[in-house]
Amino acid sequence: MKALAAKEEQFLTDAKGKRTGVVLDLRTYEHLREAEEELADIQAYDSTRDHAHSEIAAGQFTTLAAYRAGRGRKGK
Repeated sequence: MKALAAKEEQFLTDAKGKRTGVVLDLRTYEHLREAEEELADIQAYDSTRDHAHSEIAAGQFTTLAAYRAGRGRKGK
């Protein structure tokens, strides 16, 4: 993942001068959203990995071929 450097930081401030927000260019915003989605995918994988591995070790799985064969019969 490439790091994007802000050309110029722009902040929104309240009446007292306290920073309350930031202005991002669209490219940086889209990059951050993509990184957020990627992180969510990684976290979802990490949260289910141990459970999935234990089910596989216990033999509680179905092959893709068996799954497809079972779906084909149900639709007909």
